[in-house]
Amino acid sequence: MPIKFVLPLFLFIQSFAFSQDRVAWTKSMFRGSPELPLPYVAETVWPHITFNEPLDITLLGLEDKLFITELSGKIYSLPADLNSHPDQAELVFDTNLVIPNLRRLLGVAFHPDFKNNRQLYLYYALITDNTGFDLELSTFKADEDWQFIPQSKEVLLHFSANGHTGGDIQFGPDGKLYIPIGDLASPSPPDINRSGQNLSHIASKILRIDVDSKDPGLPYHVPEDNPFVNLEGARPEIWAYGFRNPWKLTFHPKTGEIWLGDVGWEMWEMVHRVEKGGNYGWSTMEGPIPTNAGQDNGPSPISPPITAYDHIQGASVTGGYFVRSPRIPDLQGKYIYGDYVTGKIWALDWNGKKLVSNREIADTRQAIVTFGQDTKGDLLFLELAQKKSLQRLVDNPQEDKSGDFPTRLSETGLFKNVRTQEASAGVYDFTIHTPIWQDGYESHYWVAMPGTTGLSSTAEDRRGSPFINYIQPKDMVLAKTIHRDGHNVETQILHYDGNWKGYSYRWNKAQTDATLVVKEGVETTIDGKPYRFPGRDECIRCHGSNFNRPLAFFPGQMNRDGQLAKFRSLGIIDDVFVEMAKNQPLANPYDEDAPLELRARSWLHINCSHCHKVSGGSGLTNRMNAAVSTDKMGLIHAPPQKGEFGIDHPSLIEPGNPYRSPLYYRIATKGAGHMPMFGAKTIDEEGVKLVHDWILSMDPKAKRPKASLSPKNVEEALALYHKIRSGDLSPAVAKKAVAACLKSTDPFVLNLFAGFELD
Repeated sequence: MPIKFVLPLFLFIQSFAFSQDRVAWTKSMFRGSPELPLPYVAETVWPHITFNEPLDITLLGLEDKLFITELSGKIYSLPADLNSHPDQAELVFDTNLVIPNLRRLLGVAFHPDFKNNRQLYLYYALITDNTGFDLELSTFKADEDWQFIPQSKEVLLHFSANGHTGGDIQFGPDGKLYIPIGDLASPSPPDINRSGQNLSHIASKILRIDVDSKDPGLPYHVPEDNPFVNLEGARPEIWAYGFRNPWKLTFHPKTGEIWLGDVGWEMWEMVHRVEKGGNYGWSTMEGPIPTNAGQDNGPSPISPPITAYDHIQGASVTGGYFVRSPRIPDLQGKYIYGDYVTGKIWALDWNGKKLVSNREIADTRQAIVTFGQDTKGDLLFLELAQKKSLQRLVDNPQEDKSGDFPTRLSETGLFKNVRTQEASAGVYDFTIHTPIWQDGYESHYWVAMPGTTGLSSTAEDRRGSPFINYIQPKDMVLAKTIHRDGHNVETQILHYDGNWKGYSYRWNKAQTDATLVVKEGVETTIDGKPYRFPGRDECIRCHGSNFNRPLAFFPGQMNRDGQLAKFRSLGIIDDVFVEMAKNQPLANPYDEDAPLELRARSWLHINCSHCHKVSGGSGLTNRMNAAVSTDKMGLIHAPPQKGEFGIDHPSLIEPGNPYRSPLYYRIATKGAGHMPMFGAKTIDEEGVKLVHDWILSMDPKAKRPKASLSPKNVEEALALYHKIRSGDLSPAVAKKAVAACLKSTDPFVLNLFAGFELD
């Protein structure tokens, strides 16, 4: 039966009145950023023209038209001249009329001789009665009025998939059609069919076909110069292989080489320069690290990516284009690409032999799903969301004020006395129910808004989940000082200047002040334990993107000690903020007097839900925020999308059996796959046990594996892990058991105990 999350009576809002008057904060010294402004920002091309979940931009140069493909199957046209003034986009094709079981439209390509033969090609996913979906590549003809001729449809390829479709079909300079295809599998386990290195499969490949003639039994011709036409057992259509989910390709305007972004798995995002017959590693490698080591590789040596970035900077690469337009001279000839999760854009300079430079040039905070070009070779991009307009890059008008940014905590205007942490007038401290795990340290919190401005909020139901949007006053600041045993270690600042930006200040030994940490962050040790002062990108992964991400200054967190009534009286928050607290019950996870489920849900909320919620930006569908009832979290009886960790057909949470629940594995291990991905360097042993006991409580009579001192599988290893953490084994026996697990041939058992520390 579904498990309900009931709001305890003791958490309802205290609504007694406060007579305290608001004091204006006039001391703020936050100006701009400590870094030089990035050179470019996003500009809307035609603000009055919007699209719903656009996925692709296609240029038809001979017709001077741009075509915008929506995920739902509609295709609109616009002038390819960005200086024109169209009143609206013209709906030219609705593919649902000729593909009635359309699931999503992924790519559109016009034949190089479209003006004469009216031939176009569509790559799309189909709804089926089976698990997963089907993919199809078909050709159609359009009449002179831009209407499909239904009877002209011819299917070129048809195959089944469970994920990772690839997309962005394009004709190359040679007139051949190139078709990038992902590994066609769900994220976990990675490349379950081992198709990436197997040339008998079309999955994880770029195909190259000739659509102007046909081979016997085929609706197309396989070019004789394809690299594997004479290799026994290989699909002759293959041009290159070893891609996880190739997302957006382009051809170098001078050499014709393919460049593309390949979306990674757990750790890395890649940009590849693709050569004929090349092997790009998946799933033996994910960028620079091994993934499915030990499998048989294809016949070509693995070529490393031209560049790769980790999941601090982004989490889903979107391949781009080489800029040909002289509008922004500094970008001419550069390869421009971006990230779907963070909205960052980079410019890569390739001299034909090596990477010369690769620099971040814009931080758009948009979910960039596709790039495109106009007839002049100017760069365009679109965000995958409702009512979005075409974007392009323009010079950043922001002045360089990096020298004005406070490099010491004492210069910020937050504190009257930094040593004692006495706040300036108008800066208010607050407490929260649920602290995030930060290696055993505690925190003190403050909020400051310029003058007497306040936060305004709106609430909505977003896919069945109560969701709050904030409209923050410009230059609002949130501060948190991390301390232990009376010793301050770090003060973290969130500053809102139109987007949240995060900064870390490191306290000196004398405890008199704290100094701004460098952009990249600092790795160090404190009292012999590892400690990380986060870099700016790490802050943004949790507090930035397109969403409002304060984690402590949050209705459910602050619903204690009459704080909501106090802050409402002061005008710092509004009625919507107060009301939303009813949907976000939270408690201290370590308070054993609170209900077990409430404690466990609170722990997941603060440690996991900044990514794993509706509109969280993680790309996964589970929702761990407190506003969602337990049965609607997408965890119980739900198959994992990334990482089964050697458990046979698991659920993220199997009620009553934490040892078959990958969620428990992820928070327990310090090795690969550990969650949360960022932040603390140590395991929250109490929190891990709390989640274990909560899963156990869902069905106390469930059959569970027994712990073994020499576990034969991951389930027995997790049971052993719990016994050790719970102190059920003597130190000598525990040490011996851990040593045995570290010699295990099962990589998931080994990973679970890697870095395991015993008292």
